[in-house]
Amino acid sequence: MSNLGQDKTSCAADSVRTGDMPLKPGISCGCTRISFVIPAYNEGEKVGTVLSELSANFPDHEILLVDDASTDNTAEVAGQLSAVRVLRHNKNRGPGGAIKTGISNASGDFIVIVDADGQHPIEEIRKVVDCISEYPEIDAVLTHRNNIYSSGTLRSLGKLLINFVVRQLTNEEIKDNNCGLRAFRREKIAPFLFLLPDGFSYVTTSTVLAHKEDFSIRWIDIRMQKRESGKSRLRMRDGVNTLLLVFRLIVVFDPMKFFTPLAIFSFFVGILSIIYNWFYYGGPGKNYIFFFLFGSLVFVLGLLSEQIAVLRKELLNLQSRK
Repeated sequence: MSNLGQDKTSCAADSVRTGDMPLKPGISCGCTRISFVIPAYNEGEKVGTVLSELSANFPDHEILLVDDASTDNTAEVAGQLSAVRVLRHNKNRGPGGAIKTGISNASGDFIVIVDADGQHPIEEIRKVVDCISEYPEIDAVLTHRNNIYSSGTLRSLGKLLINFVVRQLTNEEIKDNNCGLRAFRREKIAPFLFLLPDGFSYVTTSTVLAHKEDFSIRWIDIRMQKRESGKSRLRMRDGVNTLLLVFRLIVVFDPMKFFTPLAIFSFFVGILSIIYNWFYYGGPGKNYIFFFLFGSLVFVLGLLSEQIAVLRKELLNLQSRK
């Protein structure tokens, strides 16, 4: 295949936050059709087990494996299962790009994203499916891991920093913004695919997107399995890219949250400049003019961006009603 271009409460285990009753085990998803999207790159050792478990446990739902130009036998292993539809990229685009291809080609009402490395046990995937069945009006099921395996000091510090920034920018108590197991209503996420990056940071940006666009969200606790084969391809620069993309999303969906603090800071520095010059030189000086002009321009730019964001939202609302 060619390159294809709030009620934020817990569903199950998060009783400390919400007091919701746990879901009953084994609930089927009724008439809601689900498309499982599995991005895969060189996961031939494990992907067969993941796909076999999905097809055995959810035989009535669609399974799409997006092979992101693997150099091993990932596509061949997936192709041996008749229940699995295999899509292939001609060049490696990254997990985000593979997921966008899967969503664009899926037919289900909900998209459930599952990693191909076997770290998501089938019982944890069932929690997500059961949550969709229990709350069919929701737009997204997001997950937080209760047993995140250590990934080194620097990477752990990077994750803490990203979590802090995301919480500050979204004003949400997000426990885990980058767990890959998640679900979205297809008609809600599809209009925003162009905003999601091709790399690993699609997870964090989709979390921010869901909150800024006021998706109806449910969070559930899940348990991860330790990776048995292969290795993580997450790099330090992916964390930096994630932070930049988070800022980009905030500017797109809530621009005043970005521009207002910048304008206030500029005005504050200008006032300090006046005080400094008056104290040492007996006059206000001229430096404050630059800071006041810069702050005013930033604030006006924020207002214009806010109007553009409102118009974009109105256009999306009109498209969704067609």
